[in-house]
Amino acid sequence: MVPMPVTVSTALTKDTLVEFTSGRIAAADADEAADNIIGTLVKTIASTDSDYATARKVGIRVPTERHVIWEADATGFTVGGTDEGVEYGISDSGTVDFTETTAKAFKVIEVVTATKVRGYLKVDGAY
Repeated sequence: MVPMPVTVSTALTKDTLVEFTSGRIAAADADEAADNIIGTLVKTIASTDSDYATARKVGIRVPTERHVIWEADATGFTVGGTDEGVEYGISDSGTVDFTETTAKAFKVIEVVTATKVRGYLKVDGAY
């Protein structure tokens, strides 16, 4: 876990992808360039937290090994075996976008269910 500065007054969910925006952590968003994704949030940040509006650092899980396997949501898309080995983008900080083939950030290696896949995530532009 690496402590990094978070954007003040921003709610984020545990285990979702994060990026740097103006030198602070924020949720990764649709069409995110894979070289901007830095890891996943260790703990949920809620608007009810006592330090929500305070400048601070939060824990980010940054992979240090190549080919770390991630599980991702595929809700809203029909996925199957033909998606294995294909690179896609993300639609938000927790969902693979199976229509995005330009801003590639996730390579599917296994279809788990109709709504879950496993694969490699590009962090800092590399698998």
